[in-house]
Amino acid sequence: MFPVGFSFFEPYLNYHIKEILEIGGEAYVARTSEGTISGIFIYDDFEKGGTIYARSREIFDYFYGLKQFNFLFSEMKTELENEIYDIYAIDIEHLTLAHRFSYEISSIDNGNIGEIEQLMSSTHPGINKKWVKIALKNGEKCYIVRLSNEIAGLGWVSLVNGVGRLHSLYVKPPYRRIGIGEDILNARLHWLKSNQALSTFTEISRYNIPSSNNVMKVQMKVSGQVFQYFKKDLNKKNEMKNQ
Repeated sequence: MFPVGFSFFEPYLNYHIKEILEIGGEAYVARTSEGTISGIFIYDDFEKGGTIYARSREIFDYFYGLKQFNFLFSEMKTELENEIYDIYAIDIEHLTLAHRFSYEISSIDNGNIGEIEQLMSSTHPGINKKWVKIALKNGEKCYIVRLSNEIAGLGWVSLVNGVGRLHSLYVKPPYRRIGIGEDILNARLHWLKSNQALSTFTEISRYNIPSSNNVMKVQMKVSGQVFQYFKKDLNKKNEMKNQ
């Protein structure tokens, strides 16, 4: 469906389109006159956020102006205000895992979806909670560590077309820097390896030094970048012009 080199995330494109539609979002596609896909835009009105997949600035600009948003992700770098996320990746097929776990790791099931939805809402304000149930239905795993009768940390992992994705790692502030994030990382890598994943990747903000250090401990290396764009306050901008 997609031209060669269209996106780093090509193995996941169909999956992401399906998932955004299942949570009530929208998906748009741009094509050339020959019918070749030249751009994709997925958008969730609840979160006011989405992702633009495009190699053309013209198509990027069209999708950028299509909806009101709080944030957008894209592999295209522009002069617009953005935050850089490095994409770390590794060939997991031949990866040797020798991590010694410090905490008990478990995965969530349908019985504690509500608890995870509540935690995700508190750690990711404005998140569409429908995503949790849909992700689990589609085979994603969420690994957690419990301490003092509460979830101290969690992390999600998916596997699509032989490629794993590590995402949404979160450790509560009182439990940071004691190895929980590293344990959850390795639990997810073990799951991917046991399910014959060929490779895996994760996107980490350059401001998130602890997460970057953790993935580098397992020899993950930067393989690309994705950029998070923030919508400017147009009302405030117009007010300043009128003053």
